Amino acid sequence: MADLIEHLESFLGPLTGGSRGDETTPEGVQIAWFPDRPFHGVTTLVTVGLSRRHLALPGGNALHQELLMHVPSNGYPDRAAGLLFQVAGEMTRRGAALPHAHVIGPRGPLFPGSTATALVAITPRYLPEAFEVAHIDDSVPVVMTWLVPITTGEAELIRRDGWKALERAIEAEDPDLSDPTRAPVRTR
Repeated sequence: MADLIEHLESFLGPLTGGSRGDETTPEGVQIAWFPDRPFHGVTTLVTVGLSRRHLALPGGNALHQELLMHVPSNGYPDRAAGLLFQVAGEMTRRGAALPHAHVIGPRGPLFPGSTATALVAITPRYLPEAFEVAHIDDSVPVVMTWLVPITTGEAELIRRDGWKALERAIEAEDPDLSDPTRAPVRTR
């Protein structure tokens, strides 16, 4: 995993900590923490070790994947780490990767004081395009997938009209997607 850490640090700066989870955490999966990345006041959390698994996609394809989340540094990283461990656990139990624009939930509030009830898996748009795929040990590329907290209405918009509909609303309103307490984008 040294090459994965090198890839992460080349875009996110030095790894400053992390979490090994608990007895429910998938074996070999940890969370790495990168404070003040991609911008000041935000911590980026990334799974490390999930990509050791060959995860199936719909249609018979498969990939190796790591998950990330950007959250405010004050009071959010521990909860975000728990969510990443939970999603990684579900993925390993099913042996399934998260395809682009896949919605997880709604399942109730993800963070205290937040209307976010679901997550959507997308490319990491707050980081350079070169971050999206890590080439590890000359083997299979690792796809970096950003889990963005979204509201029930935003999840319904994706299910009803597709990811592009929410993407257009996000581009028009330009919300801070690292803030789980942000106002929902207009879905009608």
